[in-house]
Amino acid sequence: MEVISNPYVSIEQKALVEEFLSINQQRKYLLGINKLSRSILKLMDVDGIIDDFSRVQRSRKKEVLSIDEVPKGSLIVNCATGSPLTVKNRLDALGFESISYLELLKYSKLPLAPHPFMMDFAEDYENNYERYKKVYDSLADSLSKETFVKLLNFKISFDYKFMQGFTNNHTEQYFDKAILPDLKEIVFVDGGAYVGDTAEQLIAHYPNFKKLYCIEPIAENLRIAKRELSEHKNIEFIECGLWDEKKELTFQEEKSFSTMYGNGEQKISVDTLDNLINEKVDYIKLDIEGAEQKALLGAKETIRKYKPILAVCIYHKAEDWYKVAEIVLSIHKDYQVYLRHYMEGIFESVLYFIPPK
Repeated sequence: MEVISNPYVSIEQKALVEEFLSINQQRKYLLGINKLSRSILKLMDVDGIIDDFSRVQRSRKKEVLSIDEVPKGSLIVNCATGSPLTVKNRLDALGFESISYLELLKYSKLPLAPHPFMMDFAEDYENNYERYKKVYDSLADSLSKETFVKLLNFKISFDYKFMQGFTNNHTEQYFDKAILPDLKEIVFVDGGAYVGDTAEQLIAHYPNFKKLYCIEPIAENLRIAKRELSEHKNIEFIECGLWDEKKELTFQEEKSFSTMYGNGEQKISVDTLDNLINEKVDYIKLDIEGAEQKALLGAKETIRKYKPILAVCIYHKAEDWYKVAEIVLSIHKDYQVYLRHYMEGIFESVLYFIPPK
């Protein structure tokens, strides 16, 4: 497992960060209007904001420009989260020097807003190396191992060069035909159904599905999902979060990023999958904002009895990288384990557990 040493320093990017922070005549811009760029604006002045999509006219009294309006020779902080590689490649092609928000966060030492799903990783990896290594050794194919190492290196270094080769591929996420066995008339559990986007993909891939359970704790999300999926039959909508016991939780909903269970002012009901579903299940997908471990513990009997395919997101917390596999393999040790990543950025890392034929 060829993982970079920690601490890791990119001399080139560190120098660009120092240049961005220096007082000189070079023009400086932020690309993207989001939580990250707003965090920078609270601490320093820049010449403008670049946003080719929303075309908002003002942001904290700064002009919002398209990239074509930015003077050549400017230095740009790339605050994009959804397509950071595409943005960087475009900036490179146009001849702009750029640094990522992560690099500014790392090398500037400014009290910037923490980047989601990244800040706990290097320390956790150092403290739990053997557990990471055990998961790596359990992976079933070379692409999984390559993906594992690339993502580890990125999360330790904050350097997007390790993410080269990843693309935004939501069509195959959870339905990767290179991994999944042939499935007929499946019973699918969509844990974290949101507004029905994964359900729509399931229906496209498996139009003859037998039953679809859309489990989502946020009432407004579920209302939208019901509307979007209204023409389809055999769908049951359950307004509930998945956990390891039945109870009420609070959470804090962020406008820019995902919600996290455990604290905040908004209340939701949660329950175990074992309690909610009492039939044979063929496939369980979990993307539930850091509650994946709890949900797996609450699905032990379902997993033990039916040995369904599992697709579990592991990008929310560093410890998910080994604890998710430990939980599942403690229930059934003969699952085959695969790792795939479906975005240019930090989101959408999925561990698949495929039962033996």
